[in-house]
Amino acid sequence: MSFKKVRLCIITPHQQGGGAEYQIECLIDVLVQLNRHEIFLLARHIAEGSQSSAYKVVKIGRGSQIPRFGYGTDAVSLYAALRRISPHALYQRVACGYTGICAWYARRHGARLTWHVASDSDVLRRDLVSSRNPLRRLLERRSVEYGIRHANNIVVQTHHQARLLEENYGRKADLVVPNFHALPEEAIDKTHTISVIYIAHFKPLKQPEAFVRLAAKLRDLKGVRFVMVGAPATGSGDRNWNDVLMSDIRSTPNVDYLGRKSQREVNELLARAHVYVNTSEFEGFPNTFIQAWLREVAVVSLHVNPDGVLDHERVGIHAGSEEQLTCAVRKLIEDPVLRADYGARGRRYAIRMHSKQNAQKLIPLLDV
Repeated sequence: MSFKKVRLCIITPHQQGGGAEYQIECLIDVLVQLNRHEIFLLARHIAEGSQSSAYKVVKIGRGSQIPRFGYGTDAVSLYAALRRISPHALYQRVACGYTGICAWYARRHGARLTWHVASDSDVLRRDLVSSRNPLRRLLERRSVEYGIRHANNIVVQTHHQARLLEENYGRKADLVVPNFHALPEEAIDKTHTISVIYIAHFKPLKQPEAFVRLAAKLRDLKGVRFVMVGAPATGSGDRNWNDVLMSDIRSTPNVDYLGRKSQREVNELLARAHVYVNTSEFEGFPNTFIQAWLREVAVVSLHVNPDGVLDHERVGIHAGSEEQLTCAVRKLIEDPVLRADYGARGRRYAIRMHSKQNAQKLIPLLDV
């Protein structure tokens, strides 16, 4: 007996890149296995050779650069693509101009929009981008505000995000869904030279310079490598900042900069790493926390501590200051028993709380 599949559009600026995009990949994997949806992935930035037999990839807008006035300027292209596909349901992740456009389409065509918060910044009353262009900042912010008011469902990663959503926009979250990951395929091997690893795109809010300062303070620890993974900043306003950062990296002898790596390569590095350090000002729920936990890497965070998980589950150290960050990392390097304890506890927690079963909670919102 045949049945009609739900046409589902997943909309995001980048097909690949960061944590939000990785979560979309994981969700699509689950949806494909269920075989209940006809899936379309709509994005402006499409990876080469990305077409799949399991779902269709649709490019939005022209060119590959970030639009000068923000993603809202892709309104005609995105709206036209949605009209052609005529989806029953929309899933949008990463707050930007697309959020409002999707909400506008859904209201007028009887489709259901699920908006999934990707970062704490998505639900703060502040500009989403650091562009010098005030019109771009305004357009992006107004589009997201419209989307928050009119989305059929809003999903958050943490209870903290749910509180921010209600405090700043007067709207309750429909679901709290922790990020989800597949179990590691890599062999976990901690017999190599001790490595402390940083993983993030180079952006001011990620504060990679704090990791470089950390490495410099711990240069007395012989045989320890501080490994940095991440694409350099490309925004016009960040070029001078990036140049200074790269100069500091080159002049810090115990730092190895590996550049951009795929998710597979990141996971392979983590399988051999000993300590993972996060230096961001804020995030949502870092996927790198979960990737590190699953591969028995001790986690230390300068600021980010979603729902206080590092403390109450004892799966990492929340430093709070660069001085305490240095002390915590030094202690973990010098105490292999403590390091292994954090790694083992983190793995047990991640398997219990962040398996792909979490994706199943989204399915009722995507079925129509």
